[in-house]
Amino acid sequence: MIDAAIVGLGRWGQTLVDSLGEGSDAIRFTRAVTRTPSKVGDYAAAKGMALGSDYDDMLSDPDIDAVVLATPHSLHGRQIVAAAEAGKHVFCEKPLTLSADDAAASIRAVDGAGLALAIGHNRRFAPNFLALRAILEEGRLGEILHVEGNFSADLTRAVETWRADAAESPAGGMTSLGIHVVDAFVALAGRMASVRTRSKRIALPFGVDDATSVLIDFENGCTGYLGTVAATAHLYQVRVFGTEGWAQIHGLDRLEADFRDGNRHDRRWDGYDYPGYRTIRECLEAFAAAASGGPPFPIPPHEIGHAVDVLEAVIRSAETGEAQTV
Repeated sequence: MIDAAIVGLGRWGQTLVDSLGEGSDAIRFTRAVTRTPSKVGDYAAAKGMALGSDYDDMLSDPDIDAVVLATPHSLHGRQIVAAAEAGKHVFCEKPLTLSADDAAASIRAVDGAGLALAIGHNRRFAPNFLALRAILEEGRLGEILHVEGNFSADLTRAVETWRADAAESPAGGMTSLGIHVVDAFVALAGRMASVRTRSKRIALPFGVDDATSVLIDFENGCTGYLGTVAATAHLYQVRVFGTEGWAQIHGLDRLEADFRDGNRHDRRWDGYDYPGYRTIRECLEAFAAAASGGPPFPIPPHEIGHAVDVLEAVIRSAETGEAQTV
């Protein structure tokens, strides 16, 4: 069991805490840090968490083993380094940082201190994703030719939050939505070599793009397409095409596959409705296991870092209109 501090107690910070339900044998939240404690005093009290606004004061608490960051992306780099220097394990919501240099520095700091680093890609723990990955590992799709993914949602509700700041949300929905697809692509198809982005604002009532698409070339030769729309209904899907068939996942609970030999596969799992509390809990508990000396977190640091490399290239391409090397 590790004692953790949640840093950032907005909607998603509370979702992380709530995902543990009545409690976990692996991790518990005993302290919270947020910019405006008065807004969440009742919530923190109900969860039994000490509440404050001073991050450095929390880091000096010897009873805190780990920090869980649900803060603006631009703060992650220095918060991670400070936590590592204080001897705290780090779980960070995605993306790890907004720049490759900050990501590399963060990973070095945590690794150099001999601590665990985890990223909030809960969709890696979804049963349909694990089943899709198994299909690929078994070679049932043959040689991978192309991958496609889309994560879209209605971000208009973010108008009064830091996510409505273009500096925190470059290239539209990439940092809140599309980065999940990037992570899935890294896990399923490997490293990316170059990207070309088109991103524009059409409908959002604040200065953040809401329609973003990315063409991708992978180091292994396959191609890809990523789309994210930030002003529509919720959609998450990832599709892989191979020489022997295709397979796709929808949300956290559906898997379909069609093979050239005529076989089809169609499955749905119960209990994985959005926002996927079970997958979030499993992600946090995998982090706790790594922090307690157990198995390493399933998403290795080099994959966490490469996702930021890709994100930075996507942002550059959106700004320049030109293809960018990852």
